[in-house]
Amino acid sequence: LLFSFSILYMMQRVVSRRKELVGAAEVASMLLQRSRNVHSTTQRQFFEHGGLTLPSSKSLWDILKREHIEGHSTQHVKDIWQEYHLDPAKHRVSTVLSAAKYRTFCETAALTPMFVLPVFRGPNSFETFALQCQPPLILFTSLEEFKRHGSSATPHLVVSHYRELEHSHNVVLVRGDILQPHALDAIQASSLMHNAHEYFTDFGAKREFVHVFNKRPEQFDFKKLLDSMGHATDRLEV
Repeated sequence: LLFSFSILYMMQRVVSRRKELVGAAEVASMLLQRSRNVHSTTQRQFFEHGGLTLPSSKSLWDILKREHIEGHSTQHVKDIWQEYHLDPAKHRVSTVLSAAKYRTFCETAALTPMFVLPVFRGPNSFETFALQCQPPLILFTSLEEFKRHGSSATPHLVVSHYRELEHSHNVVLVRGDILQPHALDAIQASSLMHNAHEYFTDFGAKREFVHVFNKRPEQFDFKKLLDSMGHATDRLEV
């Protein structure tokens, strides 16, 4: 399991010192070094063969009926997809990407698949989530989950991308399944999903954070990442 959460152990040991918001480069370096030394089984294989079931079907047509989509406008498709995911009891979030944005996401993920993102729990507190991209999936888990459950930790959020309408409607439909709704609500899950797409597809400073985290971890600055999201870091609690 490439991301098998054993790499999170190394990350956790360093991030526990982030009250001073230092050592983030060390976090990146240790996470990436650990990932190079673990077995190369992918996260998708983990879900399919390791005892866990993918939370959503791999086929869009198992979710929506073709007749509700085909022959309709792109805006109609977007409206149907978003409406389909409005029920909070199902613990799902959704969005729609342009085909071009999804291709950019995949190009970035192929070269730099790992990253960390904060979920802000209040004006002065946050929790760190680690993610790894295995298109068409993105998996997220928190450091706290690993502290509690060790190697048996399961993801908080699994994001699936559906390409069936990529050529006909120039869109990719996206669903996020919240696997631990007691720890991650829909707003927070949407934030993680949105920020993952933004940081992996931006052609400026945001994608540079992803590149530095994966390629030059000694230069990765977690404080600057938080600042880039518009949150002052002088009073943050972790």
